[in-house]
Amino acid sequence: MKLIYTTTSPLARKCRILVRELGLIDRIEEVITTTRSEDSLIMNYNPNGMVPTLETDDGYTICETNIICNYLEKQSSNNGFIPQVEKKYWEVIGLDAIASQMLDSVVSRARDLKFKPKEFHFPDGIKYEQRRVQRAFDFLEKKSDIIVNNVNRAHISISLVCLVLDNIFPDEQWKENRDNILKVYEDFKKRDSFIETITQ
Repeated sequence: MKLIYTTTSPLARKCRILVRELGLIDRIEEVITTTRSEDSLIMNYNPNGMVPTLETDDGYTICETNIICNYLEKQSSNNGFIPQVEKKYWEVIGLDAIASQMLDSVVSRARDLKFKPKEFHFPDGIKYEQRRVQRAFDFLEKKSDIIVNNVNRAHISISLVCLVLDNIFPDEQWKENRDNILKVYEDFKKRDSFIETITQ
């Protein structure tokens, strides 16, 4: 399998972290690309020019982060990272979906900050996205008993949201009264899968 990624994409990093947590690194060729250019390598795999993109051994092209994660889980025999009780599995996937939407939100804002001239920033839209992330953090904190003591896929998304906020939006107040979310973040940052994907 080939996973095409950029070093700056948190969405691609989610897949790269999951590859390591599932013990699939020996089956994956990680291929660095650039984006936003019609001659980028990614165009050979995904005509939309977006990462992450996975090319499977069966010749499938999978181009959306959570679908790639679902596929990778199907390829893995590492049951320790994937809840085996169906109810627990869907609880975790549900929380991961919430955290994934948060990640999309903060990545979109970071992209706008980098690429859009300031006069094209939309203050009301920014405030809405900030409130959306705060609501989602509150929701995850209330539900954190599902994930706090068991490392799973939701930890990846939550940790990447926290990382983007720390690095790109350090002035946003999101840590207060979020003790369990902070524990997930601080603990997951120490894992080999997180460290190995920092700059590679």
